[in-house]
Amino acid sequence: MHRIRTALQGTVFLIALMMPLALPAQEAAKPQAEVKAQNSAPSQANGKAQEIAPAEGNPQETAQPQGTDENAKPDASGAADITIKKHSLFFSAAPIVMINTDSAKDSAPSPVMFGGGVGGTLFQQWPVAFQPRLTFFINYYMWDGENARPAEIENRTAIALSFLIDLNAVKIIRRGKHTFQAGGGISILARIGILANGVNADGSALESHQTAATSFTDGEAISSINKWFWSNAHFLYPDITFCWLYDLPNGWKAGLSANVYIPLGSIADGRGVDGMLLTVGGRLEI
Repeated sequence: MHRIRTALQGTVFLIALMMPLALPAQEAAKPQAEVKAQNSAPSQANGKAQEIAPAEGNPQETAQPQGTDENAKPDASGAADITIKKHSLFFSAAPIVMINTDSAKDSAPSPVMFGGGVGGTLFQQWPVAFQPRLTFFINYYMWDGENARPAEIENRTAIALSFLIDLNAVKIIRRGKHTFQAGGGISILARIGILANGVNADGSALESHQTAATSFTDGEAISSINKWFWSNAHFLYPDITFCWLYDLPNGWKAGLSANVYIPLGSIADGRGVDGMLLTVGGRLEI
């Protein structure tokens, strides 16, 4: 028993000696644990920031607004509210004046016809657009033995169905709600002469047209008139065009257009501007 008691006393003594040594070790381990926790906290915060950053997005990678037309042009305030159409259709109506330098004879002095037309402005995104147009009008003609002349109703022989085909190149300038077009090209005046109402094909054109040098029937005059229409470039008319249009609330445009048609055939014949066409009228573009 004495030995057991001695052993227990020795064990308690050893434990009492080791306790002071163990406490400093625990105290030393505690600061190290705190330092590790402090070092790991910023890294965890950085990881969370990296996870949040992609959600917030880069300003340079923000989504662009949808539905913006690639052809939209910004106005003065920077807003894109003007859309340029690549192609458009338009209708025109205007009086047409035909210059007649031979009005001293038995022909109509510079007749005024009314014409209606339809056309299109194509490839408006190009520096120069293509603008074809077809205009229709009618007019009376007579045959003076050498040339087809515009005639008054009492001296008519033929009524001509006239199709004016414009093939123009135009420059388009836009200023706010105003659109300006200017250009030119070549026009073809396709005319088909038929016997006018109330005129007898076997009648004497010499009686109707006292200035004729030879005798021919009205039927023969019709044939001569149609041949004249397509001879010596009488069907070719270089032209100059100008147009102003204003934007309407519904997206259409309305305004005025003017054309000057130069008679290439008359100039070649030495008759100057005889047969020149002048027109100023309205236009509606959709």
